[in-house]
Amino acid sequence: MKMTDRVRKLKEMQEKAKPSFSSERARLVTEAYEIFKDEPQVIAKAKMLKHILDNMTIFIQEGELIVGNHTNKPRCAPVYPEFGARWILNEMDDFATRTTDPLQIDPDDRKELEEILPKWAGKSFDELAVGAISKEAIEAEESGVFTIGSRDTSPGHILPYYEKLLNKGLKGLIREIEEAEQKNKDTATQEQKNFWTASKISLNAAIDFGKRYAKLARKMAEETDDLKWKEELLLIANNCENIPGNPAKTFYEAVQFVWFMHLIVNIESNGHGNSFGRFDQYCGPFYEADIKSGKITEGFGIEILCCFYIKCTDLIKLRDKFNSESFAGYPLWQNIIIGGQKADGSDATNALSFAMLEANDAVRTSSPTMSIRYHDNLSKELFDKGVDMIRRGLSTPAFFNDNLVLPILRNKGYDESEIYDWGIYGCVQPGVQGKSDTRPTVGYVNALKCLELALNKGVDPLTGKKIGIDFGELTNMEELTNAVHKQMAHFIGLMCESYVIVGELHRKYQQMPFSSMMIDGTIESGRSIQDGGAKYNEASGLMSGIANTADAMAAIDTLVYQKKAITMDELMVALANNFEGYEPLRQMLLNDAPKYGNDIEYVDNIAAGIVENYKKTMDNYRENRGGRYVLEVESQSLNVSQGKCVGATPDGRFAYETLNDNCSPAMGRDINGPTSAVLSVSKLNQINAEAGALFNLRFDPRSVSGKQGDNIIEGVIKTYFDNMGEHIQINVIDNETLIAAQKDPEKYRSLIVRVAGYLAYFTELDKAVQDSIIERTAHVV
Repeated sequence: MKMTDRVRKLKEMQEKAKPSFSSERARLVTEAYEIFKDEPQVIAKAKMLKHILDNMTIFIQEGELIVGNHTNKPRCAPVYPEFGARWILNEMDDFATRTTDPLQIDPDDRKELEEILPKWAGKSFDELAVGAISKEAIEAEESGVFTIGSRDTSPGHILPYYEKLLNKGLKGLIREIEEAEQKNKDTATQEQKNFWTASKISLNAAIDFGKRYAKLARKMAEETDDLKWKEELLLIANNCENIPGNPAKTFYEAVQFVWFMHLIVNIESNGHGNSFGRFDQYCGPFYEADIKSGKITEGFGIEILCCFYIKCTDLIKLRDKFNSESFAGYPLWQNIIIGGQKADGSDATNALSFAMLEANDAVRTSSPTMSIRYHDNLSKELFDKGVDMIRRGLSTPAFFNDNLVLPILRNKGYDESEIYDWGIYGCVQPGVQGKSDTRPTVGYVNALKCLELALNKGVDPLTGKKIGIDFGELTNMEELTNAVHKQMAHFIGLMCESYVIVGELHRKYQQMPFSSMMIDGTIESGRSIQDGGAKYNEASGLMSGIANTADAMAAIDTLVYQKKAITMDELMVALANNFEGYEPLRQMLLNDAPKYGNDIEYVDNIAAGIVENYKKTMDNYRENRGGRYVLEVESQSLNVSQGKCVGATPDGRFAYETLNDNCSPAMGRDINGPTSAVLSVSKLNQINAEAGALFNLRFDPRSVSGKQGDNIIEGVIKTYFDNMGEHIQINVIDNETLIAAQKDPEKYRSLIVRVAGYLAYFTELDKAVQDSIIERTAHVV
């Protein structure tokens, strides 16, 4: 299906809108914190949200079917001074000109922010967190060996219980709260009473927010002479009068309801990774009923979805320079998943599953990130449609493997009756929608930096500081492996202990009553998700550089310990000189040692051992709510920024070069074809990566053309999933197109690529990130 004129105009409007940031939310939240400063924290947070929703600028753009704006301008980021203020002032001059995710700012907004932000000195969350974390952890982070997450942002990653929300409405949740208050009136703690009060305030504010749009739509209907637009505005008004207070009655209302919830969660806090889960399952009954009754046509239903996708792409986030480089392309990781199984194991594909792919194919936005849940009995028609979209270069959808995820959820202790209702938070993190509060934000451990420290007796060769453990001379592979694993374990522990402090600060200062209402169990327990109110709590630590690390360890073992082709001293001198004058030695490291990504058991097992060690280490720690720490093999574009923290390495990599992306092979080293690559990655034993493993694969389009190309891509995906890979996403694009887009970005504004667990417009990426995508092996079969 092609874009309709309405959708084309809306998309063109969005593409022409230069990303910017606004002072409006900062002003409103500052006012609210002053007015409600003496209230209990969770109640103050609820009243803050109400103050924002009651007073923020709202607008309806001509032709849009789904309404609700993030800020007072399209594609504009709000400011969250409660999470960070000083860094915004420090970087104000650079936002518009920086090479990664530039953001424009209006002079009036800048003037207002320069007045508002100093008021947050010493009060913003990031300053509180830095003051609480140990000096050892901060110094390790500054070296690039790991990061500590959620210090200037909410953990986010909310996967709401949309089925319940759509069928009860927010007034139904308010009634549940009142019942809980009555039931526990003699035993409830003051903290529980405060939480229930705050939740009611938040829910009523959301209901009123919808009514503001209803009022605006009616006013606009009165003022327009366009009869078709008038009719649509009145329909929008009716939708917003009914929802989100009441249950949705139609598919159109259901989509608008979902958007309002998603939008308000993002307005309440600056967390990311807030996702939609199994949209086709909870909205499917509304869609099928409306199609059957003739209330909507299939074409209008797809138009609604296209407008919804455009709204998702409208959301962007203000990040500092480091984080904009590490998470390039303005991502918010808004995952939406279709397919999968029902609780009885039968295929869950329905009419809406296909409509969602049709809309995705038509509008081709960078958000939301579309995914298909694969299982052995998945609809062949749905699978074929997804594969064909990939072959045609859309870079969407991604695929997830029920055959691995279901056992992972069982291992994590999820109820058997609930595991089939799993969705994805953000990139690749599986959880039961509406039941889990997972935090894939603990931090990223740089595995290659840990190897570098092990080889240098705990000293960072880039700074001369001793930040790691000294294991002495490493004379064989057993000693090397032990040193790398223990070095990683040391920093994993330091990161986890730091995150306990961060999590406790969130519980104390940044409880989110509205977001908590999206998760079942919080009303019954009288506790926010920050206070452990969800049924399932966990937090995941992530890893960068696994392929480079495995390749480097294999090179040392092969060429130093086994073949004795070079000595360790020779190797260390070459690394210290960034291979200058040692090119023959570098070529030996590159060509005479096995590389991960080529289905070579020896080196693949080294990588799997790193994953297993990481998982076992995290099993020894608990986050502040008592939840488990779990592993996620994923780097985002942090492989670029963390690569800048590592000198030359024994895999033949030059100093400061980009690390491999996510769990994929190092760029250009998977030379035995795509099947060998997927077999290598599957050997990571991904059941240990309980928060997922992100795998990027790229094909040259000339080798996967036509129906034969569909068969090739389909076979690669099935091979990977048969061997228990969790996730795969595929770009089909040649280097010529990508290089042309670098040179003439205006001609390629709509070119979308997979970066990590998200899509981005290629021309909006920093050149270093663009180059890392170009460097990925373009498989020819």
